[in-house]
Amino acid sequence: MSTSANPPPAYQAIPTSESTVPTGGDDIPDDFKFGTVVAQCDRDIRHAFIRKVYSILTGQLLLTTVFCSLFLFNTTIQVWVFQHLWTMYVGVAVTFISLLGLLWKRRSYPTNFILLTIFTISEAYTLGFVVSLHEVHLVLQALLLTLGLFLALTLFAIQSRYDFSQWGSILSFGLWGLILVGLVQIFLPFNRTFDLVMAIGTAILFCGYILYDTHLIQHRLSPEEYIVAAVDLYLDIVNLFLAILRILSDSQNN
Repeated sequence: MSTSANPPPAYQAIPTSESTVPTGGDDIPDDFKFGTVVAQCDRDIRHAFIRKVYSILTGQLLLTTVFCSLFLFNTTIQVWVFQHLWTMYVGVAVTFISLLGLLWKRRSYPTNFILLTIFTISEAYTLGFVVSLHEVHLVLQALLLTLGLFLALTLFAIQSRYDFSQWGSILSFGLWGLILVGLVQIFLPFNRTFDLVMAIGTAILFCGYILYDTHLIQHRLSPEEYIVAAVDLYLDIVNLFLAILRILSDSQNN
């Protein structure tokens, strides 16, 4: 849950609540006990949940990669976007609105999938604009480092018996601290060295969020909240990628 940083709600675990399971192709058994977290379900339900989460996450990452590639390698698109900067602000607004709507309607099928698609497209468009401001080799390096870290941290979180839910308060405090510093930087710009330190801190923070969210999607969410789980991890990856890209860019400029 990781969005510059996205809104804090995206990185908080979504508590389970009583509701009906979405209809339309859901493979969760009919006799499933609503409100039970994934870790308390039987093996088939847990595996079905994990497949859904990481299938959705893979689709989001592929769509985002396509958008970023278009922005990086198609000069016509780059020129058009820079001539119409208002579209980026629209993309940011749509991202926030669709994210809030998705959290509200996370169990309402097919509304949740429609909002998920809108959110992913708008976030991918905004991210595409950001990567177009950097050199191609830096973007590729950041992508590979991000994917490598995500895979390593995910495997560690799944295999570890450590209770990462204890990190919630520390991570939230760190996230709000980064947001506060970011707001100050808008009016009082810092030097590049300080920006590099902030980027490193951001990368460490979202590495922590990947561990935290990977643990919590099984211990705090119910099986019908697979979309929320995928979005949490997607935002963690996006923010880790942006932080690593800042680190590489600042290091090169220094």
